[in-house]
Amino acid sequence: AYRRKGENSEKDVLVILNMTPVIRTNWKISVQGKSHWQTIFNSDDDQYWGTGNHHQNVTDITCVDSDNNWYELTLQLPPLSAVVLR
Repeated sequence: AYRRKGENSEKDVLVILNMTPVIRTNWKISVQGKSHWQTIFNSDDDQYWGTGNHHQNVTDITCVDSDNNWYELTLQLPPLSAVVLR
């Protein structure tokens, strides 16, 4: 996973790659500074010839350190896929 910073934090994107043939449920990642993320790309979507059997990728966002603005995202990652959040 990596974060690509934009001109401002609203344009930041988070790229998560699951290069295994296993679905990752309740996978967690910590991010700083941004409390709202939504999926803008999922390579498992049927429009990209994926399975289309994915659910909402971000299932939970929890503040873990309000003083330093850290959040924990809980994700559902399809196998052999790329998910991009903004």
